[in-house]
Amino acid sequence: MADKEIIFKKTYKCPVCSNEFKNLTVKQGKARPDYSDIDLKQNYKNIEPLKYDIILCPRCGYASVERYFDRVSVQAQRDILKSITSSLGISFEDKDELDFEDAIIRYKFALLSCQVKKVKDSEIGFLMLKFGWLYRSYARETEDTEKKVKLESQEHFYLENALNYFLKAREKENGEICGMEETTFDCLLASMAVNLRREDVASRLISALLSHPLSTKRIKDKARELKYILSEEKDEK
Repeated sequence: MADKEIIFKKTYKCPVCSNEFKNLTVKQGKARPDYSDIDLKQNYKNIEPLKYDIILCPRCGYASVERYFDRVSVQAQRDILKSITSSLGISFEDKDELDFEDAIIRYKFALLSCQVKKVKDSEIGFLMLKFGWLYRSYARETEDTEKKVKLESQEHFYLENALNYFLKAREKENGEICGMEETTFDCLLASMAVNLRREDVASRLISALLSHPLSTKRIKDKARELKYILSEEKDEK
């Protein structure tokens, strides 16, 4: 099934330049879940929704995931117009669907927008997590061995950075992080740490999850699964 059969053009108003534009978005309920990876990345049978997660204004170049799209201060608006829009050297073609290369460009503009906005560590971590997962899906689809190695290297780079930003956010930010309460967030971090073979971080988070009074049965079961994977990897060494 082609992406264009389950996506549509949704209208947005840019919080930076007030431009109204259309952005390709996956129709609700049309992505068919398949399986999840160790680090909780959800994979789908008929589409990679991550390609469509970035909203990008084609006029000024401001880009963001929907969760944070409208969160732009007046100062950030000025800075984006000055540092991104003024140096915008490409035009964005109106397409009926996006490929992975299109998506990568959009994620890079979103990262640049994050830097200019001076956002919280959790917001950068959230974006880098999605970017790393995007590279994973791209690597899985390519049959070019050399290209696959490069894509997997980029995946590892962004996921390592995502985990580091999340760990800083865990120390500094209060309340829910990226819409997740504490144990759910720690479960994500523990899963990422196991996938990245960060054993010290993973062990610490798994222990915290197993002893936390608010951990649900589902989260404790996941923590035990991660603990088992860690022990298996240690035995292999």
